[in-house]
Amino acid sequence: MKAHMLFALLFAVLLGFSFFPCGTVFGQYSLEYSIQIADDGSAIWIIRQTTNNIQDPIDMLSLLQNKTVLLVENARNETGRDMAAGGFSINFSGSGPYLVEFRFEWMNFSRIEDSRIMIGDVFHVSGFFLQLYGDGRIAVSCPQGYVVESVSPAPHERYSFPQVLVWLWTLNFKLGEPSIALRKDSGSLGLMDFLVQNATPILSFVVAGSGLAGLYVFLRLRKNQMDTSKKPEPASLPGMESAEDRIVKLLESSGGSLRQTAIADNCKFSKAKASQLLAALESQGIIKRFKKGRDKIVVLQEKNTNNER
Repeated sequence: MKAHMLFALLFAVLLGFSFFPCGTVFGQYSLEYSIQIADDGSAIWIIRQTTNNIQDPIDMLSLLQNKTVLLVENARNETGRDMAAGGFSINFSGSGPYLVEFRFEWMNFSRIEDSRIMIGDVFHVSGFFLQLYGDGRIAVSCPQGYVVESVSPAPHERYSFPQVLVWLWTLNFKLGEPSIALRKDSGSLGLMDFLVQNATPILSFVVAGSGLAGLYVFLRLRKNQMDTSKKPEPASLPGMESAEDRIVKLLESSGGSLRQTAIADNCKFSKAKASQLLAALESQGIIKRFKKGRDKIVVLQEKNTNNER
């Protein structure tokens, strides 16, 4: 039973890990820019900042919106591409220090060239990050179905699934950095590339499938054990021979003779059935019966044994 409980616990832990989202973790950095690139060139920006002082959320959101609108306007002028920002929101968590999370969408953040997403021309704006909140950690998440073709400067950290490029600071960025080129997966990638890019859903499916299969086997074993424990002892096959054997064994254990009524009582037979069985045994020469009053004495013939029969 302990082994079964351990198996069930292991299954629950594995199933829980299979659905836990993979990605970078924010916590030890006071400021982080998370940029989630979409395949249409837009990007979801999430700016996380730890602080001990909470201002009016409306004022903070208004400040963010003003900073972003000005930055997008400067990027539009620099790149000559039409772009806009929207969907502004703010969220607080913790109880001191607080984690403040700003979120907005930057439409047309990247350039689309054939099957590539080109990221970086907006960073030609002088003092790009200073126009937001200054130096911080930056994490760029690539859309599913794309692979990194080139990136500059080299990221400090790099994750394969999902593909995330991480720089620990922005101070050393030059104009136009970070610069990233993403190539669309044409479907001609090798098996290993496919497995790497889709490792998370594949792993989730395998773990969940294995867990369900194991749970099914476990339940089947339990059911079989319960059925076995409840299974009654097989009953004697009905028929004259089985009943006759019982009579012969009773006579052997009783010294070779008994009254017919005693045989019926001991074997739980009706008088009619006992008489019928004894008549059959008598016709085979196994017993003899002698009338005594209203009853009969049944005598087992010494020459007949179970082995001879």
